[in-house]
Amino acid sequence: MSDRRCNGLIFFVFSWVIIHHPFVERFQAPVKKRKRKLSSGIRTATPPEDLIEHSRRKEILMSFQTALELSKSGDKSASDKLLPISCIKKPLKKLQLPGVATHEVKRYFGDDSLETLDVDMFLRFAAEKSMQIEKSNRAFELMDKAKKGVVVFEDLQRVCVELGEEISEEELVEMIEFADSSGEGLLSPKHFFRIARKTNL
Repeated sequence: MSDRRCNGLIFFVFSWVIIHHPFVERFQAPVKKRKRKLSSGIRTATPPEDLIEHSRRKEILMSFQTALELSKSGDKSASDKLLPISCIKKPLKKLQLPGVATHEVKRYFGDDSLETLDVDMFLRFAAEKSMQIEKSNRAFELMDKAKKGVVVFEDLQRVCVELGEEISEEELVEMIEFADSSGEGLLSPKHFFRIARKTNL
């Protein structure tokens, strides 16, 4: 099975779990909810920073400020408002958003030459990833019905039966091998978050 098909099947399973098992989101829009307007006047989707809880928003902003101060202490010529993209790993890890590479940030903003982030950009990116990790954790919990702490072959098989999706045992094994870089055949929440990021869930 190709990587593309693996990605597609995993995305399909994840999406189905999230869409067909409604749950109360931890993320709730604040009272002031902004909508972006294009020059044509068409309203776009609500930005991710408006869909997270106020406490999470504060946490992200504080994390940015701390990282900015640290970057300035190491380089007196550093900007007062812009965080070098090379310094984002620590604040993201502190926000429990590990494993996010700089190329992922550049891809998110559609700018390969991006070298710095202002506070609004960092907030938007961290809010988006916060929602992704929440969804992937929920998908993990729903697949791990026995609360083993890992998702195994039988869990994927059960979900596929519930989906009515005919996926062979070989394909399920390949899906697990594709997602699990350790080769143990066990999927943890961090694997689910990595897949959610890859498939932009």
